[in-house]
Amino acid sequence: MKKLLFIIALCLPLLGTAKEKKDNNDPKYLSGAVTLSEGKVTFTQEIKTPGVSKEKLYDLMLEWAKNRFKPEGNLYSQVAYTNEEKGDIAATAEEYMVFSSSAISLDRTRIYYQFLINVQNEVCNLTMTRIRYWYEENRDGGERYSAEEWITDDMALNKKKTKLAPICGKFRRETINLKDALFESVASALGKQLLNNNNTATTTPMIPLVPAQPVLKTSEELKEVTFEQIPANFNDLIANGRLTITAGEEEIDIKAENWGGFGKLFSKNVTYTLIDQSRIAVSALMKQSDTYKISLYSTGNTQPSVVIECKKSMEQNMSAEELKSLNQSIDTSKQYTMYIGEITRILMR
Repeated sequence: MKKLLFIIALCLPLLGTAKEKKDNNDPKYLSGAVTLSEGKVTFTQEIKTPGVSKEKLYDLMLEWAKNRFKPEGNLYSQVAYTNEEKGDIAATAEEYMVFSSSAISLDRTRIYYQFLINVQNEVCNLTMTRIRYWYEENRDGGERYSAEEWITDDMALNKKKTKLAPICGKFRRETINLKDALFESVASALGKQLLNNNNTATTTPMIPLVPAQPVLKTSEELKEVTFEQIPANFNDLIANGRLTITAGEEEIDIKAENWGGFGKLFSKNVTYTLIDQSRIAVSALMKQSDTYKISLYSTGNTQPSVVIECKKSMEQNMSAEELKSLNQSIDTSKQYTMYIGEITRILMR
């Protein structure tokens, strides 16, 4: 009862406290963001990997898990269980989750959780569950909470479910951030491995070159088209035209060597763009942007013939050998970052 009263007191707004942090009202963290399964806070994610066998996925995920979950200092994480026949990998995790840090203060908690992976042919299922916290461990032993009593909608949101509570809310916010980071790390690990495996069907290299076709017209308005309607000689048009990247309000010219091609990643149409790391402006633009446009201007035209709108899915530093597999004309003496963008819309004249 005493612990419950302490929890309730912490979760209530601290009225009149000048130093109170502004409640976070980002919808990402609000109602429905924390889900329950059989009474336990549980986060799940399914990643589809067309053409990839259960055996290949198991090997990739076991390697990822062993690198991600391992002892560090006084924290102990490990891969605790594996069953290749069933496609199961289970890890127990213990790590610090930092709320704020400065030269004079550190606000953090230990978080404990289980991370479960199950792979079958062409699909990888992820689960994060059994989440617990040990907060302020150096102050009279600290306080221990379970996710079920601490970060659910009833505890970590205000009555209207429009804001995070001051104390419980930060646990909820950072737990969701950790979950997202874990799921994104798995997707990235799969993508990076599969991009380098020419024998998988998960990704396909750039569209094969075909004999040149007539130059695209630019007298018409841009109209939305399907992926299949992209000109088959797109690579030829790039070599003879002008290519740009636009993010926000800024449009920057790039070269034909920056083009990596089209492909598929987890059944989605994507573009591969190779950015020279020495080009500070365009590198900064790509790192800061979640969405961008690739525009092709045909020779002599001031309006784009094709505009490909993309949502950034992944970025990866590339080796010389990997670069050559995407673009034979690349200058391998330079350092490049490859950006993979999910195609969200295609416009063409």
